[in-house]
Amino acid sequence: MNRRLPVSRRAVVVAFVAFVAFAALAGGCGGPAPTPAPSPAEEVRVFFVPGGADPCGTVAPVVRKVAGPVTAEIALRELLAGPTVEETAVGFTSLFGPATADALLDATVAGGIARVSFRDLRLLLPNASSSCGSAALLAALDATLAQLPGIRGARYSLGGDEAAFYEWLQMAPPD
Repeated sequence: MNRRLPVSRRAVVVAFVAFVAFAALAGGCGGPAPTPAPSPAEEVRVFFVPGGADPCGTVAPVVRKVAGPVTAEIALRELLAGPTVEETAVGFTSLFGPATADALLDATVAGGIARVSFRDLRLLLPNASSSCGSAALLAALDATLAQLPGIRGARYSLGGDEAAFYEWLQMAPPD
């Protein structure tokens, strides 16, 4: 005795909707989609004045972890942010800090020479125009860039104006 039960149209629609909803939910049961792996951390050295050292050009490295390959721009952004709380606690000092953290406009390297353009640093770093201040500023910048492969020299500017940068430091631009 095989009896067919009458099926209403509404029951078919409800069953279909339930099936579609179940299929959609079951498709996501494999767990969350994998997140892309973060860029491996690389080390960059930035140079600050160590505690007890001559502040007029003596610098020493601190190592920081950064994402992705280390470039002149990444190294300089780390330097311009200044010492961290931990680095300051062990005696490192710098002309650079929160006021200069966003001062980098551009950093390119061609033919072994880094060309670096800053926002106008003159109001942010008034002591950098003294002989000791300019020595400290250039020591930190030059040492931070010199660690990078392919850089054998650097030229700095304020908003693209090299003469303005070196006049501010009371020195002639490099040849």
